[in-house]
Amino acid sequence: MEKTISSLVESYVNSKEEHYFEELLDMFRPLITSYARKLYYLEYEDSVQELSIALYEALLTMKDFSNEYACISYIQRSVINRFTKLYRKSKETQQSQSICTTIDENKDLESNNLKADDCIFKIDLENFLKGKSCLEQTIIFLIFQGYSDKEIGTITGYTPQYINRLKKQIL
Repeated sequence: MEKTISSLVESYVNSKEEHYFEELLDMFRPLITSYARKLYYLEYEDSVQELSIALYEALLTMKDFSNEYACISYIQRSVINRFTKLYRKSKETQQSQSICTTIDENKDLESNNLKADDCIFKIDLENFLKGKSCLEQTIIFLIFQGYSDKEIGTITGYTPQYINRLKKQIL
């Protein structure tokens, strides 16, 4: 007779025996692998591992094992929530990297008509930017282009208040 998910969860929570967790992991493998494939910024194995950890953490926080549907739903929501968190992080990382790439492309000024003061300014600016994070470099670059805090916030995905605070720290 095949065990139900709720009985496996209860058995694992009460005994902490690994084979119960492995059975649950096998049952939820289709869900985990389908979401792991969507996390393109992580290696597939890392994605599976992260989502498996979400399953494990869900098991540790479950209190009621009487309802089969509630157990399945709780585990499913936990995996989806972890996926959403990882996906959001990947989008922020991707956006930040694309902004930094744009800045790096625009950092190289035209050297044809540079005056001595412009060269000194460029060198000072490059030295100043070396110790700054990608976000800080982005903010400085956008300030020089005349963007407001609200516009910088829209571009970077942060609130204008956060941009203003960072701007004060930088300058």
